[in-house]
Amino acid sequence: MEKCINMLIKIIICIFMVISLTGCRSAHELNKIAIVMGVGIDKAEEPNTVETTVQIAKVLQSNGPVKGGNGNVGTTDYLNLKENGQSISDTVKLFNRRLNRQLFFSHNQVVIFGEDAAREGIERYMDFFLRHRETRLLVWVLVAKGQANTILNTKPPIETTTARSIGELIRNEQEISQVPAVDLKDFASRLASKTTSPVAPMIEISKKGDSKIAYLSETAVFKKDKMVGMLNKMETRGLLWGTNKVRNGVVVLNMPNGKDNINVMTTRASSKMIPEIKDGKPSIRIEIKQEGDLQEQTSSKDLSTPKAFGMLQNLEEDAIRKEVIASLEKAKELNADIFGFGDVIYKHYPKSWNNMEKNWDEIFKDIHVDINVDARLRRTGRITKPIMSNEQ
Repeated sequence: MEKCINMLIKIIICIFMVISLTGCRSAHELNKIAIVMGVGIDKAEEPNTVETTVQIAKVLQSNGPVKGGNGNVGTTDYLNLKENGQSISDTVKLFNRRLNRQLFFSHNQVVIFGEDAAREGIERYMDFFLRHRETRLLVWVLVAKGQANTILNTKPPIETTTARSIGELIRNEQEISQVPAVDLKDFASRLASKTTSPVAPMIEISKKGDSKIAYLSETAVFKKDKMVGMLNKMETRGLLWGTNKVRNGVVVLNMPNGKDNINVMTTRASSKMIPEIKDGKPSIRIEIKQEGDLQEQTSSKDLSTPKAFGMLQNLEEDAIRKEVIASLEKAKELNADIFGFGDVIYKHYPKSWNNMEKNWDEIFKDIHVDINVDARLRRTGRITKPIMSNEQ
């Protein structure tokens, strides 16, 4: 009996070992794939077609000079290919006919939509990126000021590929809080919302002599899936303040004399939206808390006194409030709920929201918003007294 039990135990162990073994059926060999680093989507000349550009990382370095993505002679670590098709899947099929490798999207850094494609509507393009199992939801989404393929054809100054350079640029912008960092998950979530309008950073090319460099400029605003306008730098910062997306960055304060400036480095920031409904009319209260350190001053005034600290805090509260108001006014002008007020009201007052949902576009234009800012200046840095003399 004991011998049979031991035999049964050994059989069970062998079965579990066999089940845990994995095969290589779905493996991707490096010499069989083309690693996609960036994707550009542009409006094609023919109706109902799309122009797709993919940036592929080169596996082997070139031994001699080659023609780079921007037309200059030099060594590049990427290859850009462009195809037109009925859909993105159709263009991927055409790419595979030109390459001796299969496109592999798991390392893709960015998806860039051309401005024309964004204004026409990008909903038809999103399905591929959300459905394809190799596409990560953390891919950055951007809108090009012009053509997306032009951005990918700009040779990066430091990184090996343009797409990787843009990805690192967005991560850096996250820390200084000047443009929104929007990934595929965030963009799709806003796109699926009935009221909240999607936003995405805009990227364009700066030319200085013969050199070209891609940089993040403004913020694209969408109504549903169509781009309807842009936010400038001040309006973008106001949106980040209101949606709790500010991590760091400098607040520039103009002194009362109109000549000197004070720079305050934000060290901590938070905000929250509180909806209220009175007499059937909704309103929003935005509460912002900010802490910062004195980073730089261009005056000779001693700002280390409690009275000076109080003055700077008041100036900082006014500066932050103006940025949020500018963003709110632009949102109402575009009739795009970029702050997500509708979703906030729905979460707190779901029954009342049922009566507002159909007329939200009209309600949003007239919604009352209170902006309360509490700014605190904590430190003056390594010095307390200004380095400039009073004679200056």
